[in-house]
Parts: sequence; C-alpha cells; structure tokens
Amino acid sequence: MQDPVFSLLDVERSYELRQPGWFRRDTRKLKALDGVRLELQRGDTLALVGESGSGKSTLVRLMLGLEAASDGRVLYGQHDLSRLDAEGKRRFAREVAFIYQNARGSMNPRMRIADILAEPIRLHGLCAEGDIPARVAALLDRVGLPVGMLQRFPGELSGGQVRRVAIARALAAEPGVIMADESVAGLDVSVQAQVLNLLRELCRESGITLVFITHDLGVASYLCEKIAVLYLGRIVEQGPTGAILNAPRHPYTRALLRAFPRFDTPIEASLKGEIPSPVDLPKGCRFAGRCAQVKPECREIDPVLAALDADRQVACLFPVMTP
Repeated sequence: MQDPVFSLLDVERSYELRQPGWFRRDTRKLKALDGVRLELQRGDTLALVGESGSGKSTLVRLMLGLEAASDGRVLYGQHDLSRLDAEGKRRFAREVAFIYQNARGSMNPRMRIADILAEPIRLHGLCAEGDIPARVAALLDRVGLPVGMLQRFPGELSGGQVRRVAIARALAAEPGVIMADESVAGLDVSVQAQVLNLLRELCRESGITLVFITHDLGVASYLCEKIAVLYLGRIVEQGPTGAILNAPRHPYTRALLRAFPRFDTPIEASLKGEIPSPVDLPKGCRFAGRCAQVKPECREIDPVLAALDADRQVACLFPVMTP
C-alpha cells in the first residue's frame, strides 16, 4: 500500500491572546485546531465541512505549510512539513497548489492572463522559454476558455471566467494535490455547476488529490468522495460522502443536514444554543450545549474520534442510531 499523501497526527494550532492594558501580562490561548487526526491518500477527494470558525481554513493553511502546528505533526508523504530543506520546499511548492476563495484578488491586476499562467511555469523551470506560449494556451483550453482571453486582465473577466483562470494557474505546475477554499462561493448556480464539473472532471482524468473547503453540503456531495466534518477545531465525523450524508452518526452532522435546503422538506431552524468560546471551552463534549440528545455523561467526558467501522469515524459517546 502506498504512503498517504498527507498525514496529520494530533495536530494543534493555538494563538495567544494578550489582555489589553499596560500592567496586565496575562495571556490566553485560542485553540483553532485541537488534536486533529487525518489521513489523505493519493487520488482522494475530501470536503472539509463545518460552520464558520470550525477550523477548516486553519487546517488547510497548516497543510500548505503557511503556518506551523503548535503541537503534533503534519507529514507530506514521509516528510515532516516543518522540517523540509530548501529543495524539499521547492518540490512541495510545485506539487501542492492552492485555489484562493477570492480568485480575482489573488491575481496581479496589472498582469495579463498569459503572464499570470506563465509565472509558475517559469518559476519551476518546467519547459523552455519558447514553449511557454503553447503551454499557456493549452492550459486555458483545458479549463474551457478561448485563447483570446490570454491578452485580457483579471478585471475584464466575469466571476466564472476568473475562477477558471485560477484553476488553470493551479494546474500550471502539474501538481499532484490541489486545495481550494470555497472556490465556487458567490457564483450564480449555473456558473457554480460549470466550475464544479470542471474540477470533478480534472480530478477523475488526472488523479489529482483534492481538498475542498465548503459550507455547502450539496457541493460536498457532488464533488468529493470523502467528508470530514469539523466543529470547534476538531473533526467530529469523517468517512465516505454517501454514508455520512445518508446516515449521519454525529448529532452535529445531522443538524447540518437538517438545516440544508431541500425541495421536498421545509428548512428547519439553525442549531439552537450558543457556540462555546474557543478560548474557554466547556468540560466534556464541546457540542453538548447545542445537542438535542445530550446526556449527563456528555458534560463530563470529552469524546475522541473513534472508528465505527473500517472507513467511518465519529467523536461521540452516543452516536446517532441508523434507521
């Protein structure tokens, strides 16, 4: 069996919060991630799902090496991401690409699309200078845009077009892994569908490993084969997309699904209760104050992520019973 592409071993990420005032030196810690364990195999398509503040973006930043873990280890293959040498960092930068949520804002507004796509090719020395124009044109064609777009600036493109250019730029260095942060948010439904179809087709054709942050369970179900549900810095449920969406075992996952709009049922109210402060987490299960099936044990024991079967894990003392 091949080594995982990424392995996260009890990863934590804390931020110190200094109290205001000249004479106060007290510091408190905000735990954005708390004991995350995750394994990503080559060719996996994984959706990170959860409310705002659950730790999705922080998790991806650690996997991209943009921040260091406060504790635990982030492994890329068999290498600790925090200990890569200069050559290892260059190789990682080429093999792992990121698609920003604000695709337009991530591009230099004074550069033409041709130059934006050529930049990573030159940076990594992937071909001779004379071959770059043909390679750039092929990238644009691959994401379904006409070659005439190459001489335009980002500000001249529509939302859907600029997202396609962002995907083309991510593909320019021929990565094995692509991470994307809400890459279809804010687009019209028809344009969302086009971008999702493109990403899905690219993953299937090229065997790219995809990590996709989303609030939209419909996007997760269409694009990704696996789901990891985060709540207050922890993965509370993970496994195959179909199994989780058809039979959620964690009460939080079930609540997210019930709040998701469907044609055949009315939309239910959002989760009741207040989200605990990540600076002052309660004793026991951190979801207990919002859980509809809470029991006294839940307020005393902090559940760990445990296997229900070979490919399904849940962090709950009393998992939801399947029908």
